[in-house]
This record gives sequence, C-alpha cells and structure tokens, in this order.
Amino acid sequence: MQNKSLEKSLSESQKESDELKARVAKLEKTVHQYQNCNSVVELKASLSRIKQMKRTVEGLEMALQNYEARIEYLEANKDHQSKQLHYFQDQVTKRDHIMGEALVQIQEVAEHLQTLAI
Repeated sequence: MQNKSLEKSLSESQKESDELKARVAKLEKTVHQYQNCNSVVELKASLSRIKQMKRTVEGLEMALQNYEARIEYLEANKDHQSKQLHYFQDQVTKRDHIMGEALVQIQEVAEHLQTLAI
C-alpha cells in the first residue's frame, strides 16, 4: 500500500519534472526571441525565470531520487520481514511439536502413576 503511494508520488513528480523541463525549453525559446528584439529587460526576467525553473527541476529530480531510494528500501525491508516471519513461524511450529511430545509423555507418566496406585 505504501509502495503504491510512493510510486504514485514518484510518477507525479516525474510528470511535473517533465512539464517543468518543457516550460524551461519554452522559456529558453522565448529568450532567443527577446534577444532578436534586443529587449534586455525582458531577457533578464526570462533568464531569472529559467534559473528558477532549473532550480525547481533540480529539486524535483532530487525528490525523485529520494522516492526511488525509499521504494528500494521498503522493498528490501519487505523481503527481510518476510524472512523473519518465516523464521518465527518455523520456531512456533517446532515449539508446538515439542509441547505435543511433552504432553504425550506427561499423559504416559500419569497413566503409569495411576497404574502404580492401583
């Protein structure tokens, strides 16, 4: 359940990252148009927006990497917990068997004592 939520967040982050990259590309194209028009003020504003978008994309890529690492950790942890569960189930089975044998022996001793009492 948690993996699906993380995978959904990961997918959304990837989608947002792609959209931001497309916006950055569009802004870069706009910068070239402004260069042709010699609009220095507009060019600086566009460059500022591009830099901000690039920082945002970098942040999203970092978040994406963190989500991927978290998913790997959860999957590895799931395997470890599964192994532990099987180990403990095996221990319970062994103890149940030993308790069953002890119960049989106690019944045999009780029967033997009852026979001796007669």
